[in-house]
Order: sequence, then structure tokens, then C-alpha cells
Amino acid sequence: MCPLSSNNDGGLKLALPKGSLMADIAGLMESRGFVVPGYDETSRVYRLHSEEPAGVFVKVFSEKDIPIQVAVGNYDAGIAGRDWIEELTAGYRFIDIVSVAEMGYRHETLFAAGAPGKTLDDIRNDRAGEFVRIVSEYPNLAERFARESRFPRYRVFPVWGAAHAYIPRCADIAVVRVPSENGDGKKEVEKLGLVPLARIMPSMATLIANRTSFETRDLSRILGRFTEGI
Repeated sequence: MCPLSSNNDGGLKLALPKGSLMADIAGLMESRGFVVPGYDETSRVYRLHSEEPAGVFVKVFSEKDIPIQVAVGNYDAGIAGRDWIEELTAGYRFIDIVSVAEMGYRHETLFAAGAPGKTLDDIRNDRAGEFVRIVSEYPNLAERFARESRFPRYRVFPVWGAAHAYIPRCADIAVVRVPSENGDGKKEVEKLGLVPLARIMPSMATLIANRTSFETRDLSRILGRFTEGI
């Protein structure tokens, strides 16, 4: 994660997501006159430059990596889901990220979920004297949930995708992300074969900036394009 200033001669640096957010963000950029040739779902090029505004170096990342890249100062700004931003800040309290604006895309919710017929009290009783086993792609948020739930003993196991598949044989609780644009998300948890135990947080695409860049550099060429009309 070395600084990339040599790649753009001191110009601004923007981290954009690939994956499920890409089409929405690309459409928004087009509507705002933010022209970055190659930023679309057909492209396999991850290092790009903007034509308008000029002088912005763009790199495309997996969404979960963007808050880290912005926090350490490799990029001046970026867009990622609020869930991945909170996952980073839950593990590192004094992180150098400024949340600029929510972009209005991809309404989702993180839930703690368990096996059908179980409640948090059932799990506490079932695991009395043993560790409550929690699995998630979001280990820091899972850790925070366990502390707030006052489990006397617990272990968090990081996994990559399909956390719900570990319930009930290999884990007691899974922290999962589900769509919630057309409801509160509980029915989506049930579609995974689980029951919602607790709502952890809502999430949508969020524009962020590195704190030092936000305070010392003119980021209006980037931020202004995204926040116009919000």
C-alpha cells in the first residue's frame, strides 16, 4: 500500500469499487459529467485517469479494501459501503476517514442471525460455560456485537462469504449482510434459513475522504461531482 503520488504527479487520487456498486457509481458519474474512460462492468483495467475533471488518478478496488486505502492516505477519496467503513473503524478507533455523504445506492442491513427457533438468551443458555461461536466477513463488527451483547465467553471466526452456511453445526451466530431496500431485511435473513437475532447496522454506498486530504487539499473536483444535489 505504497503512496501513489509518483503515478499522477501530485494530482488527486480516487478509489472506486468494482462489483455490485460499479454500475450505479458509473451511471452517477456519467450523469455528473465525471468522465473516466474504462470505468464500467466490461472493463478489466484497474488503473484509470479521468478526462473531466482532468488530473484525477483512479484505481478500482474490491470494495472492502477502499476504506483502508483512503485511511492510510494512498487515496484522497473513495466510495464504499458503510458496512466496510464501520468494519475498519470498529477495529481502529482513531482512523483518518471523513464520511462526506451517503450516495443513496444499495440499501442493506447487517444482522446477527442464528438457527430457527433460537434467541440470544437461548444461545447464552445453550453455551453456558462454553464459547459462543460467531462467524462473519466482518470480524471487528462481530467482536463489537459480542461485547455489547455481554457474552461472558465468545470467539469470532473470520470467514469469506456464506457465513450463514456455518449455522448451526459449526457456529451459533452469523453476522450477515442482506438487502433491505424494500423492507427491514428480516425476511431476507429468513431466506438464508436463519432467524434475525439483532439488527447491527444499516449500510449504503458512502463517499469518504482521507482526513488530512480533506483538511489540507482542494478536493472539490472529486467531492463536488458526487455531492451535487445530495
